[in-house]
Amino acid sequence: MYINAITSENTEDSHKEVITSQIPDQLAQIGEGENVEAIKYHFKWVLANDFYKDELTSEQISDMEAHLPLDYQADYVDLPE
Repeated sequence: MYINAITSENTEDSHKEVITSQIPDQLAQIGEGENVEAIKYHFKWVLANDFYKDELTSEQISDMEAHLPLDYQADYVDLPE
């Protein structure tokens, strides 16, 4: 998974709200065991992109990371130049 593939250069700022507004519902769903693998993937993707991650609270980030393996960031790679 590429890190910081989403930037203000290729994505409208209004998209931040679309993505970050999904997090509370996804935390509730994953807590109930619903759609677990898809939500985990989405959490990893959001956390890989500072464009979105910077919009989250530290509590939201911690809650998301609690559902991921400790080494989830090992899956991240830099974009090729």
